[in-house]
Amino acid sequence: MAEIQIRTLAMNFWATIEHSLNYKYQGDFPEEIKKRLEITAKIAHQLDEEMGKIRDDIQEAQALFDPLSRKLNDGVGNSDDTDEEYR
Repeated sequence: MAEIQIRTLAMNFWATIEHSLNYKYQGDFPEEIKKRLEITAKIAHQLDEEMGKIRDDIQEAQALFDPLSRKLNDGVGNSDDTDEEYR
């Protein structure tokens, strides 16, 4: 059996900090740290949601301005995803 984790950059950042703190406090976080981790987890989720909406808006605008190519480009210029065919 294998476990596969897929995380966004925001989730990965949060998990990295949480993992480091887990070692420092040996899993027994002070209550203030627990509350702050909960708050930042919610913020990371909100960031992911908002960035997804922005990406969708960019793709929609590109489809309107470049209907001949029938391709959507996320406008980021990164190589971690492929452009989608516009339907």
